[in-house]
Amino acid sequence: MSNQKLNLVSYGLGPIGLEILKRATQATDIQVLGAVDIDPNKIGQDIGTLVSDNKMDRHVVSSIVDIPACNDFKVAIHATGSNLERVWPQMRDLLDQGYSVVSTCEELSYPWHRYPELSAEIDAYAKEKGLTVLGTGVNPGFIMDTMVVALTGVTNSMSGIKVNRRVDVSKRRIPLQKKVGIGMAKEEFEQLANENRIGHVGLEESLRMVAYGLNWELEEVSNFIEPTISKANDKVDLCDILAGQVNGLHQESRGRTRDGKEIVLDLVMSVGVKQEDEIIIEGSEPKHLVIPGGIFGDTATAAIALNSAKLVSLTKKAGLLTMVDAGVPRNVYLG
Repeated sequence: MSNQKLNLVSYGLGPIGLEILKRATQATDIQVLGAVDIDPNKIGQDIGTLVSDNKMDRHVVSSIVDIPACNDFKVAIHATGSNLERVWPQMRDLLDQGYSVVSTCEELSYPWHRYPELSAEIDAYAKEKGLTVLGTGVNPGFIMDTMVVALTGVTNSMSGIKVNRRVDVSKRRIPLQKKVGIGMAKEEFEQLANENRIGHVGLEESLRMVAYGLNWELEEVSNFIEPTISKANDKVDLCDILAGQVNGLHQESRGRTRDGKEIVLDLVMSVGVKQEDEIIIEGSEPKHLVIPGGIFGDTATAAIALNSAKLVSLTKKAGLLTMVDAGVPRNVYLG
């Protein structure tokens, strides 16, 4: 049993990063070493007063090298972007400074298919340092992948899996509202979709993580995305929405094995949709799990990032891990 506090740096202070930092400063089993961001309006601010009314005499810096030295095991929670190729240099800098990395980068949740060579590079680099790199989050990272894999543990046989997630984006942060195309013309959304420049990042990663966790080899994988259209004038934090404009999206990732087993992940993120998370496991002993109201992504992302960082500090597995590899996600107390 460990009574060693988690030594933590918060790297990236956008909406999610700030929520992570706020929760970290409130936790009695976390020692916040500092925070890193490139925003000139945040650099130099006390990290305590940035997220609360309490000064901590530690300040936001622009580079990880400016964080005071800590020779004990330490973790950086990285929250700067979705594209793995773009953010890997940041993670490499963190590893070079002796930090294990827990990241909300969606493409890192299961990068082995999309980026096989880069994944091997990250894995080897982390192992050389004796450190961990882990992609986590609510979705991808938990609801449509890790939780699904865990639920299969009480089955004897399965013929298929269906996961449905419904998110009312009117209740979510502005960057997510932008990401799903709110306020666009239908034609603009469809053009961006054809160019793979819009939509939820990580749905196929979730699909492949489920298959990886179950040791299912997917022979066919298909992805689908379409806009949802507002039937009346509406308003969200991002903008006013006119009837006929985009108010969200419907996205699906589907995989099938050679023997006909199918995984279907169905995601709707739209204004006014009834929020719910649902897992259906088909087979001789079917399972049906529903979370009424769903899991609220913004606050839950901070929770799973911090809890994953604590888990990493306990297990100290070296290399590039998925949430399936990391161990059972849990709220462990380190005090």
